Amino acid sequence: MRTSFVPIALILGCLLVSTDTSQVVTAANMRSFIEGVRRKAPVVYVGSVKEVHLLTRTKFDIEARALVDVLAVIRSPGTNPRGATIEYSSFDDKTPMLEGGPQYQLQPGVKVVVFANSFASSIPPGYLLQGSREELLHRVEALRDALSQMSPDQLKVHEINDEDRRIQLALYEKLCVYLRTSK
Repeated sequence: MRTSFVPIALILGCLLVSTDTSQVVTAANMRSFIEGVRRKAPVVYVGSVKEVHLLTRTKFDIEARALVDVLAVIRSPGTNPRGATIEYSSFDDKTPMLEGGPQYQLQPGVKVVVFANSFASSIPPGYLLQGSREELLHRVEALRDALSQMSPDQLKVHEINDEDRRIQLALYEKLCVYLRTSK
């Protein structure tokens, strides 16, 4: 019994292509975790989630919008509003968490630190931390400490330079001071 080489080659080729694609998707989603994304965010603020609204639900995703009371603005190109909106991807018991993508389960009363393009973010924020004031302080301190210890090669991977590091360390310190002194 003789098997043809062509069907086996096609199957192997498809496997290679699908493997390569999944790695690209994961890499693209992981980009939001590099320091360069947080550095380039023109708006950075601390807020408290006031309301959450379900926009759409599919079998694979929940699109939601959170209304946020802005408690402190750490970086802004202009005026500082008292409120902000964040549209984001979420999950629950009926809609499982997606692999590789940033998803959040925001609830009223939860504190957030947001790195975004604007206070009215119609796209997912560049980076978002959520939790209690103490949890946020711990996470920001961890970001600050990791950044301060990065080697020149790690800075390149995170798409920043020494000047960016200096600016971000100052920003993290402002966040830490606010989170330590706020109630």
